[in-house]
Amino acid sequence: MSTPARKASRAGQTEKISVSLGRAELEALRKRARRLYGGNLSAAVAEGVRRVHEEEGREALVAWLGKAGEASVAQRDALRAEWPGKAALPAKRRKVQ
Repeated sequence: MSTPARKASRAGQTEKISVSLGRAELEALRKRARRLYGGNLSAAVAEGVRRVHEEEGREALVAWLGKAGEASVAQRDALRAEWPGKAALPAKRRKVQ
């Protein structure tokens, strides 16, 4: 009687999955993986998942805010203009010789 095959243990807290992507999406992912992660596709996919997670958090925040989370484009632009670092920086002073 043979023993059942055991799953290979993976390093850290990772889990192997299988996904299907269109050719264009896969090529874009491979290019990003080569450029940023030494060709590591898993790292590029993980980056995308982190961005999805952030978006989910933003959507949850807007839902939690209720009416206060709804703003027009003009209102959002006005708020952005008030944020630190968005105002025009003062001109650099020239040294007097």
